[in-house]
Amino acid sequence: MASQGIDPIKKDCALLTIRELCEQYLERYAIIHKKQSSLIRDQNLINRVIIPDFGKMRVVDLGRGHLIKYHHSLKATPIMANRLLALISTMMNLAEKWEYRPQNTNPCKYVDRYKENKRKVYLSMDQLERVGMALKQLNDTESIYTLTAFKLVLITGCRTSEILNLKWEYVDNANKCINLPDTKTGERNIHLPPIALEILNSLTVQEGFVFRSPRENKKLTTLRCLWKKICNIAELKDIRIHDLRHTYASFSVSTGLSLPIISKMLGHADIKTTQRYAHLHQDPVNKAIDDVSLIYKNVMEI
Repeated sequence: MASQGIDPIKKDCALLTIRELCEQYLERYAIIHKKQSSLIRDQNLINRVIIPDFGKMRVVDLGRGHLIKYHHSLKATPIMANRLLALISTMMNLAEKWEYRPQNTNPCKYVDRYKENKRKVYLSMDQLERVGMALKQLNDTESIYTLTAFKLVLITGCRTSEILNLKWEYVDNANKCINLPDTKTGERNIHLPPIALEILNSLTVQEGFVFRSPRENKKLTTLRCLWKKICNIAELKDIRIHDLRHTYASFSVSTGLSLPIISKMLGHADIKTTQRYAHLHQDPVNKAIDDVSLIYKNVMEI
């Protein structure tokens, strides 16, 4: 081919399929730079959607028209459609970096993302009390590790993954905190209230991972089964375990705490993430305005 004036490397690049790019993306980029949870999500999207629908197409042939049409076909699941587009965009940027596509030809550019409506589900005090009653009913049948992990999620507002990945070496009893070296938003220090320390120190084995699976004596990986049982007993419908974190935030707001403080409590990297609770933050202010207005109402009536 070189004798014919054709660069064999460029020819190989021109023939590279999206399936092959996906393999390189995972090996050369995702495994190295992404957190495990994000890596698994990318692998699922690649295996379930990208390869079946785009795998045989050449990288250089993928155009904006393909993506606009495909993105529109997923309008019923806007969040997944946007995640898919973001992943393809990252891979196309890498394809340019690795010289598999001409520079500045990312076909995802100018493809409009769908507006995402974040869930705003918070448990009421009555619902939380029912959760507590359900926990008492399950106290004799469930593993102490599963119950303890759930309680810690409930009272700290931590992400479930942060609690399940907790190791005893991260627990600092002297300073009443846990030091997590790697979370969704990086390194994080979390203060532990007395009740959380009491719950943690009730566990007898204090080495390795804090929460263990009773069957395999390995790290506990999920609380979904326990949460399903709690929801059945407490008669809670369409509520996810992550909504407990939203509930933690809503109660924090109701006490009058500022959004920057709540952002720090929840470990948000950007306060914009905390802004979804802004309408709740206004409640104490509204009540104060109502209380003051009553004073002036009385004055005016006099």
